[in-house]
Amino acid sequence: MSGANRFDRTADLYAAHAADRDWTGFVAWCEPRGEDRVLDVAGGPGALAAALAGRVAAVTVLDSAPALLGHAPDGVGTVVGRAEQLPFAEASFDLVTCVNSLHHIARPARALDEMARVLAPGGRLVLEDMVADPDPRRARRWEEIERLRDPEHGRLIFPGDTRGPLQAAGMHLDAEETWLRTNRVDRWLAVAGTGEPAASRVREMIGGPEFDVRVWRARYRRPAG
Repeated sequence: MSGANRFDRTADLYAAHAADRDWTGFVAWCEPRGEDRVLDVAGGPGALAAALAGRVAAVTVLDSAPALLGHAPDGVGTVVGRAEQLPFAEASFDLVTCVNSLHHIARPARALDEMARVLAPGGRLVLEDMVADPDPRRARRWEEIERLRDPEHGRLIFPGDTRGPLQAAGMHLDAEETWLRTNRVDRWLAVAGTGEPAASRVREMIGGPEFDVRVWRARYRRPAG
């Protein structure tokens, strides 16, 4: 993501959307500890940070959209920056998270390398994102829909895209899961601020009021020694 992007323009809508989520399952994957220093990469309005606050020592949210960071809760640190160049020293955090953002990042492999760099020995990296359909034809069609909805969309990753960069950075995969989530088309378009005629074309291509998207989550660990 880059400054003055669509998340700056739709900050209020996106913040309300993120606040509606039940973060219980994701927080459980994080295995929060009272002494943890946490970084949420591309964490926007700090909804996950709010769910972690009180369970950990400190939470910092990094995002490239200042308007989103303006919604972060009190007591949460905020930093304007890019995932591909994290402005933190090595081993600064015990837990790093990145939710629904890898597909917006221009160089996801570089961002993953940076997340691993700032993670302390014994730390966890928890990722979640929408992922591409394994069928190439359906995947290409969905990318067309995504870019109609949001011209700043990058590309949906495949779950395996994270393994090479993170293993090369000394991380190992601890747990992974994929499931289908049902989204309502009109709400999905509204959160992105999609205007006409693009919104009508998206509705036509999807062909119904709802659609299923593949969601993937993974927890990586850095060895303690």
